[in-house]
Amino acid sequence: MCEDCHGAGYYSFLEKTVNEATSKNPMEIAETLLKGNLLPSLGGEHHAIVTTSLLVAVKNYGEISLNYGTRSLTEVDIAEGIRRMKQIPSCTCANHGACGAGLGVGAFFSILFDATCAKDTERTLSMRATNAALAAIANNGGPGCCKQSVRTAILVGVELLKEICQVKLPVTHMRCFHMKDTSHGCKGAYCQFSR
Repeated sequence: MCEDCHGAGYYSFLEKTVNEATSKNPMEIAETLLKGNLLPSLGGEHHAIVTTSLLVAVKNYGEISLNYGTRSLTEVDIAEGIRRMKQIPSCTCANHGACGAGLGVGAFFSILFDATCAKDTERTLSMRATNAALAAIANNGGPGCCKQSVRTAILVGVELLKEICQVKLPVTHMRCFHMKDTSHGCKGAYCQFSR
């Protein structure tokens, strides 16, 4: 199935939901997005959940201090996050060795820092964020579960935001409600979100 048909209709739900979200808790935002009835059990749509949940939470948090000044995120930044994540196809974890949820953390920091290929610190921090998220997702073991990867990536993103920007977002640890909703099989008690 092509990427357009795979998650047909889901991105409209995602865009509407994030534009209406007022929470500063990225996990709460993600859980709302994970409950979208058009979300396939696995696939690339999950990548955008990571980036947008973090972007929206920081937008709602307000102005933050960065090395070069202050920054507030906007709806334009959120739309850019969605655009970037739509470019990453399903199954990148297996086909390219990099889960799109982990790349979503890097995209979040890239947008936050306005990183480009020519910038030093901004590019480096964005790549380190991706690396940290991918390491945490890889340490979950397999088989791959997009819901577990989304939650893991967001927790890494929150920790890095606290470490790099001294921004502490509220985070809830919710129990997974998708345990029968994966074609790869649920890890059950081996998943930190099952309890």
